[in-house]
Amino acid sequence: MIFKKRPHLFILKGCGIFYFLIFILAGCSQGLSVKETRVLMDTLCEISCYSPDGNKAVRAIDEAFKEMQRIEKVFSKFDKNSELSKINKIAGLENIKVSEEAFRLTERAIYYSRISDGAFDVTVAPLMETWGFVRKHKSMPGEDDIKNALKSVGYKNIELDSKKLSIRFLNKDTKIDFGGIAKGYAIDRARDVLVSNGIRNGLVNLGGNIFALGNAPGKKNWKIGVQDPRNKSRLLYSFELTDMAISTSGNYERFFEIGGKRYSHIMNPLTGEPCQGIISVTVALDSAERADALSTAIFVMGEKNGLTLAKSIKDIKVLILKEDGKIISYP
Repeated sequence: MIFKKRPHLFILKGCGIFYFLIFILAGCSQGLSVKETRVLMDTLCEISCYSPDGNKAVRAIDEAFKEMQRIEKVFSKFDKNSELSKINKIAGLENIKVSEEAFRLTERAIYYSRISDGAFDVTVAPLMETWGFVRKHKSMPGEDDIKNALKSVGYKNIELDSKKLSIRFLNKDTKIDFGGIAKGYAIDRARDVLVSNGIRNGLVNLGGNIFALGNAPGKKNWKIGVQDPRNKSRLLYSFELTDMAISTSGNYERFFEIGGKRYSHIMNPLTGEPCQGIISVTVALDSAERADALSTAIFVMGEKNGLTLAKSIKDIKVLILKEDGKIISYP
């Protein structure tokens, strides 16, 4: 835990995003800066708060981390005892009653699938397994392997019963993976915990998915910059955010190369192959969950269809970096 009372430059990086600000805390109404970093969801998570009461900020951060840890235990695909693992084991065989939290997140994931015409799909897990992105040794699958995996992929394979809070998969091989939405959901819950503890200004950064709570000390908002992943010294764009989240989906962190061609972990659930043509998509919205899901959806949909979807979302901000170097921003 770190307490700081002197002017300094605050820089944090992750997944192509960094945020920066020069601020003076001495005499600032927002008080002390309290910051802590832990490992969560296979990445670094940093929570920073600004409060006249340093002890209150410490407690708020600890409670926020505990909430995110709880969420990880529920939705981890690597923990055989998680609720997600139990759903994937049973739902292809019979109805399984789930917690309201798991049911509602699945329900919202299906909503994101519908508005993106299946570009975002929580049932992409079989494809991720086929391409080796759930194990260390990634490989190029054959056409038959991809076709077989596609049979179990598709959000329409999920059957929900809202009265019984139950889930069933219509294909026995269907599996769900909340990797494209769980980080955003956890950030939103952490934000709620901070607010309930009286924190009005701060940042939650989970692997580059960020929620900017309130405003930066002495400023009207938070300034968040997006780096060029091919040239870390180059700033592509700068967002000014207040009570908003930002999320980047990119092909430059999890990938493998065969014959000089790069294969990203971001799958197109409709074709069964890794997406091509875009390096990264950054989305800013009022919810980290929404930003997380829609950055993936727009990445998969591509520039034209992705921008069509963006234009239907109120108050969204989008930045697209294409492989040819073209940069598109909306609005």
